[in-house]
Amino acid sequence: MQSLIKQAGTLLSTIAVPDLPELILLLKEELNKKYPNTVIIANLISKDPQLLADFLDLVNTNVTAERTHIQDAKAAVNLLGLDEIYNLFVSTVISNLLAQNELEKSILSHGAKAGLAAAELSYWVYDVSRSQAYMTGLMQNIGAIYLSKLEPDLYEEMFNASLSNPISAYQNELNHYQTSHVYIGSILVKKWHIQPEIYKAILFHHDMDFAIKTVGNQTIKHLTALTILSNYIVSSTDPELYINQELREYRDAAKQVLDLPDNAIKAATAAVNKWGSQGFINASH
Repeated sequence: MQSLIKQAGTLLSTIAVPDLPELILLLKEELNKKYPNTVIIANLISKDPQLLADFLDLVNTNVTAERTHIQDAKAAVNLLGLDEIYNLFVSTVISNLLAQNELEKSILSHGAKAGLAAAELSYWVYDVSRSQAYMTGLMQNIGAIYLSKLEPDLYEEMFNASLSNPISAYQNELNHYQTSHVYIGSILVKKWHIQPEIYKAILFHHDMDFAIKTVGNQTIKHLTALTILSNYIVSSTDPELYINQELREYRDAAKQVLDLPDNAIKAATAAVNKWGSQGFINASH
C-alpha cells in the first residue's frame, strides 16, 4: 500500500491542488474550542451568500427527522450538531471549489447522488450520521477528478467503466497508474483535515475484502458499505447501465455488512430518482 500512496503523491505533485478556503479553517478553529460560539459559527457560514444558499439546500437534505425548512445559518446551528454543521459546510465548499469541466462535473455529480443515497440509508445505521454518509459518498471519487486531469479521454473511459464494473475497472486503473483515485483521494482528504473515518472509507470503497480490513472499526466498515451500496443504487437508476454479476457481487458485499430492512434500498433509490438530477447538492425529505 505504501508504494501506491507514494505514487499517488508523486502524481499529485504535478497537479495544482487547491487549499480549502480560510473560512473553513476559521470554522474548524471555532468548533474545536471548549465552548464554541454559535453566533460566530453562524456568521462564518453566512459570509458568502452563494455558499450559504447551497449550504442551506444541503442542510434541508440531511436534516434527518426534522421537518422544518431551515432558512438561515442560525437556525441550522441551533437544530444540528456541530459535527453535522462542519461536514455539510465542507461538502458545500468542496462542491463549489472543484469540477471545472464536464468530466469533472460528471464525477462529482455521481458522488453527490451516491451521497444522497448513503444519507438516506444511514437512517438504519446506528453509528453513522447523515452528514458523514453524504460526505463520504460525495468525496469518494475526489481523487478521480485529479487523475482525470492527467489523461482526460482515457480516464473518462475508466471512470464510466467503473460504474458497471467497480472491481475489474478499478484493477485496470491500478495497473495503468500504479496507484488509484482512492489513494489520491485519501491524500486530499487528509490535506483538507476531514474526519479519519471518511478517509478510511474512501480508501476501501473498491475493496471486496473491506469487511475484514475494517474489522477493528465498525463506523469505517459501515461507511464503506454505505458507499458501496449507494454506488450500486446510483448505477441501478441509470437506464444506460447494465446491472451485471460483478455489480451485484459488489452490492451483496455491502448488504451483508449492513443488514438493512427491505424498504431501505427502495427509499434510497426513490431519493436518487426524485432529487438526483438537481445538481451537486441535492434535496431529499
